[in-house]
Amino acid sequence: MDVVALIPAAGLGTRFHEAGPKALVRLAGRPFLLHALERLAASGRVDRACVAVSPGHEASFAAALSGFRAIPVTTTPGGETRRDSVVAAWRASGASDDDLLCVHDAARPLVDPADVAAVVDAAALHGAALAGSPVTDTIKRVQGGVVVETVPRHDLFAAATPQVMQAGLLRAAVEAGLADATDDVELLERRGVAVRAVVTSRWNVKITFPEDLARAEAWLAAEGRR
Repeated sequence: MDVVALIPAAGLGTRFHEAGPKALVRLAGRPFLLHALERLAASGRVDRACVAVSPGHEASFAAALSGFRAIPVTTTPGGETRRDSVVAAWRASGASDDDLLCVHDAARPLVDPADVAAVVDAAALHGAALAGSPVTDTIKRVQGGVVVETVPRHDLFAAATPQVMQAGLLRAAVEAGLADATDDVELLERRGVAVRAVVTSRWNVKITFPEDLARAEAWLAAEGRR
Protein backbone atom coordinates (compact mmCIF):
# COMPACT_ATOMS: atom_id res chain seq x y z
CA MET A 1 0.00 0.00 0.00
CA ASP A 2 1.35 3.40 -1.03
CA VAL A 3 0.40 6.72 0.52
CA VAL A 4 -0.01 9.28 -2.25
CA ALA A 5 -0.31 12.98 -1.43
CA LEU A 6 -2.72 14.92 -3.64
CA ILE A 7 -2.24 18.69 -3.63
CA PRO A 8 -5.06 20.68 -5.30
CA ALA A 9 -3.03 23.78 -6.24
CA ALA A 10 -4.97 25.15 -9.19
CA GLY A 11 -6.58 27.97 -7.24
CA LEU A 12 -5.71 31.58 -8.08
CA GLY A 13 -5.70 33.52 -4.82
CA THR A 14 -6.43 37.24 -5.01
CA ARG A 15 -7.17 38.24 -1.40
CA PHE A 16 -3.68 39.37 -0.49
CA HIS A 17 -1.41 39.14 -3.51
CA GLU A 18 -1.41 39.76 -7.23
CA ALA A 19 -3.52 37.28 -9.14
CA GLY A 20 -1.67 34.03 -9.64
CA PRO A 21 -1.36 30.54 -8.15
CA LYS A 22 -1.86 30.78 -4.40
CA ALA A 23 0.35 27.73 -3.88
CA LEU A 24 3.32 29.72 -5.19
CA VAL A 25 2.94 32.63 -2.76
CA ARG A 26 6.15 32.87 -0.75
CA LEU A 27 6.48 32.23 2.97
CA ALA A 28 9.93 32.92 4.39
CA GLY A 29 11.18 33.22 0.81
CA ARG A 30 9.81 29.89 -0.44
CA PRO A 31 6.46 28.87 -1.99
CA PHE A 32 3.69 27.52 0.21
CA LEU A 33 3.80 24.37 -1.92
CA LEU A 34 7.39 23.52 -1.00
CA HIS A 35 6.77 24.03 2.72
CA ALA A 36 3.75 21.71 2.54
CA LEU A 37 5.52 19.01 0.51
CA GLU A 38 8.56 19.04 2.80
CA ARG A 39 6.38 18.55 5.88
CA LEU A 40 4.36 15.79 4.23
CA ALA A 41 7.60 14.02 3.31
CA ALA A 42 9.01 14.52 6.81
CA SER A 43 6.08 12.59 8.26
CA GLY A 44 7.69 9.38 7.06
CA ARG A 45 4.32 8.21 5.74
CA VAL A 46 3.97 9.78 2.29
CA ASP A 47 5.60 7.91 -0.60
CA ARG A 48 4.94 10.30 -3.48
CA ALA A 49 2.80 13.26 -4.49
CA CYS A 50 0.78 14.59 -7.40
CA VAL A 51 0.05 18.31 -7.65
CA ALA A 52 -2.92 19.63 -9.64
CA VAL A 53 -1.66 22.92 -11.07
CA SER A 54 -3.44 25.86 -12.68
CA PRO A 55 -3.40 25.63 -16.48
CA GLY A 56 -1.11 28.24 -18.00
CA HIS A 57 1.19 28.25 -14.97
CA GLU A 58 2.92 24.89 -15.55
CA ALA A 59 6.33 26.50 -16.06
CA SER A 60 6.10 28.36 -12.75
CA PHE A 61 5.27 25.17 -10.88
CA ALA A 62 8.06 23.27 -12.64
CA ALA A 63 10.54 25.94 -11.58
CA ALA A 64 9.31 25.85 -7.98
CA LEU A 65 9.62 22.04 -7.82
CA SER A 66 12.89 21.75 -9.72
CA GLY A 67 15.08 21.26 -6.66
CA PHE A 68 12.69 19.19 -4.56
CA ARG A 69 13.94 15.65 -3.98
CA ALA A 70 12.40 14.47 -0.69
CA ILE A 71 9.72 12.38 -2.43
CA PRO A 72 8.80 11.95 -6.13
CA VAL A 73 6.39 14.65 -7.31
CA THR A 74 4.40 14.81 -10.54
CA THR A 75 1.98 17.48 -11.78
CA THR A 76 -1.23 17.45 -13.75
CA PRO A 77 -3.64 20.17 -14.92
CA GLY A 78 -6.21 21.05 -12.26
CA GLY A 79 -9.91 21.69 -12.75
CA GLU A 80 -12.40 24.48 -12.17
CA THR A 81 -13.32 23.31 -8.67
CA ARG A 82 -11.43 21.76 -5.79
CA ARG A 83 -13.17 18.43 -6.37
CA ASP A 84 -12.15 18.52 -10.02
CA SER A 85 -8.51 19.14 -9.06
CA VAL A 86 -8.47 16.38 -6.44
CA VAL A 87 -9.99 13.92 -8.90
CA ALA A 88 -7.52 14.98 -11.60
CA ALA A 89 -4.57 14.46 -9.25
CA TRP A 90 -5.92 11.10 -8.09
CA ARG A 91 -6.35 9.85 -11.65
CA ALA A 92 -2.93 11.13 -12.72
CA SER A 93 -1.25 9.59 -9.69
CA GLY A 94 -1.92 6.01 -10.76
CA ALA A 95 -2.98 5.06 -7.23
CA SER A 96 -4.65 1.68 -6.83
CA ASP A 97 -7.86 1.23 -4.83
CA ASP A 98 -5.86 -0.12 -1.88
CA ASP A 99 -3.57 2.92 -1.70
CA LEU A 100 -4.22 5.81 0.65
CA LEU A 101 -4.79 9.30 -0.75
CA CYS A 102 -3.53 12.11 1.48
CA VAL A 103 -5.22 15.31 0.30
CA HIS A 104 -3.57 18.46 1.63
CA ASP A 105 -3.89 22.18 0.93
CA ALA A 106 -0.74 23.97 -0.16
CA ALA A 107 -2.16 26.95 1.74
CA ARG A 108 -1.58 25.00 4.99
CA PRO A 109 2.24 25.10 4.84
CA LEU A 110 2.80 24.74 8.61
CA VAL A 111 1.32 21.27 9.02
CA ASP A 112 3.18 19.26 11.66
CA PRO A 113 4.74 16.08 10.21
CA ALA A 114 3.68 14.20 13.35
CA ASP A 115 0.08 15.22 12.70
CA VAL A 116 0.33 14.00 9.11
CA ALA A 117 1.53 10.64 10.41
CA ALA A 118 -1.32 10.47 12.93
CA VAL A 119 -4.00 11.11 10.29
CA VAL A 120 -2.47 8.63 7.84
CA ASP A 121 -2.28 5.99 10.57
CA ALA A 122 -5.94 6.55 11.51
CA ALA A 123 -7.00 6.21 7.86
CA ALA A 124 -4.94 3.04 7.49
CA LEU A 125 -6.93 1.54 10.38
CA HIS A 126 -10.39 2.92 9.60
CA GLY A 127 -10.47 3.78 5.89
CA ALA A 128 -10.71 7.56 6.19
CA ALA A 129 -9.60 10.30 8.58
CA LEU A 130 -9.17 14.04 8.73
CA ALA A 131 -7.17 16.57 10.72
CA GLY A 132 -8.78 19.36 12.70
CA SER A 133 -9.60 20.69 16.13
CA PRO A 134 -12.63 21.17 18.40
CA VAL A 135 -14.42 24.49 17.91
CA THR A 136 -13.70 26.89 20.78
CA ASP A 137 -15.52 30.03 19.57
CA THR A 138 -19.20 30.56 20.24
CA ILE A 139 -20.99 29.98 16.94
CA LYS A 140 -24.05 32.02 15.96
CA ARG A 141 -26.41 31.32 13.10
CA VAL A 142 -27.21 34.65 11.43
CA GLN A 143 -29.94 35.42 8.91
CA GLY A 144 -30.39 38.86 7.38
CA GLY A 145 -27.82 40.29 9.77
CA VAL A 146 -29.71 39.07 12.84
CA VAL A 147 -28.67 36.29 15.22
CA VAL A 148 -31.32 33.58 15.13
CA GLU A 149 -29.57 30.82 17.05
CA THR A 150 -26.53 29.97 19.16
CA VAL A 151 -25.23 26.66 17.86
CA PRO A 152 -24.14 24.16 20.54
CA ARG A 153 -20.43 23.61 20.03
CA HIS A 154 -19.71 20.60 22.24
CA ASP A 155 -19.51 18.28 19.24
CA LEU A 156 -18.36 20.74 16.54
CA PHE A 157 -15.00 20.13 14.88
CA ALA A 158 -13.14 22.57 12.61
CA ALA A 159 -11.96 20.45 9.69
CA ALA A 160 -8.53 20.98 8.15
CA THR A 161 -6.17 18.95 5.99
CA PRO A 162 -4.64 16.46 5.53
CA GLN A 163 -7.68 14.36 4.78
CA VAL A 164 -6.76 10.76 4.08
CA MET A 165 -8.88 8.04 2.51
CA GLN A 166 -8.59 4.75 0.70
CA ALA A 167 -8.49 5.47 -3.02
CA GLY A 168 -11.29 2.98 -3.60
CA LEU A 169 -13.61 5.03 -1.40
CA LEU A 170 -12.96 8.15 -3.45
CA ARG A 171 -13.46 6.22 -6.68
CA ALA A 172 -16.84 4.95 -5.48
CA ALA A 173 -17.93 8.49 -4.55
CA VAL A 174 -16.85 9.86 -7.93
CA GLU A 175 -18.57 7.06 -9.82
CA ALA A 176 -21.74 7.77 -7.83
CA GLY A 177 -21.72 11.23 -9.39
CA LEU A 178 -21.65 13.15 -6.12
CA ALA A 179 -21.55 16.92 -6.50
CA ASP A 180 -18.83 19.24 -5.26
CA ALA A 181 -18.27 19.59 -1.52
CA THR A 182 -16.51 22.04 0.76
CA ASP A 183 -13.95 19.40 1.66
CA ASP A 184 -12.95 15.98 0.40
CA VAL A 185 -14.26 13.59 3.03
CA GLU A 186 -17.75 15.08 2.71
CA LEU A 187 -18.07 13.01 -0.46
CA LEU A 188 -17.43 9.90 1.64
CA GLU A 189 -19.78 11.03 4.43
CA ARG A 190 -22.64 11.22 1.93
CA ARG A 191 -22.08 7.52 1.19
CA GLY A 192 -22.20 6.58 4.86
CA VAL A 193 -18.43 6.16 5.33
CA ALA A 194 -17.31 6.71 8.92
CA VAL A 195 -14.50 9.28 8.90
CA ARG A 196 -12.22 9.45 11.94
CA ALA A 197 -11.47 12.92 13.35
CA VAL A 198 -7.87 13.41 14.56
CA VAL A 199 -7.10 16.41 16.78
CA THR A 200 -4.06 18.21 15.40
CA SER A 201 -2.07 21.40 15.99
CA ARG A 202 -3.85 24.76 15.77
CA TRP A 203 -0.79 26.06 13.91
CA ASN A 204 -1.97 24.10 10.90
CA VAL A 205 -3.68 27.29 9.73
CA LYS A 206 -4.97 27.98 6.25
CA ILE A 207 -3.31 31.15 4.97
CA THR A 208 -6.09 33.27 3.51
CA PHE A 209 -5.54 36.87 4.61
CA PRO A 210 -2.43 39.08 5.03
CA GLU A 211 -2.50 38.69 8.81
CA ASP A 212 -2.38 34.89 8.40
CA LEU A 213 0.82 35.22 6.38
CA ALA A 214 2.35 37.55 8.97
CA ARG A 215 1.57 35.08 11.78
CA ALA A 216 3.04 32.22 9.76
CA GLU A 217 6.24 34.21 9.17
CA ALA A 218 6.50 34.91 12.91
CA TRP A 219 5.87 31.26 13.79
CA LEU A 220 8.58 30.05 11.40
CA ALA A 221 11.04 32.58 12.79
CA ALA A 222 10.32 31.38 16.34
CA GLU A 223 10.62 27.74 15.23
CA GLY A 224 14.04 28.54 13.75
CA ARG A 225 15.20 30.09 17.02
CA ARG A 226 14.06 27.01 18.92
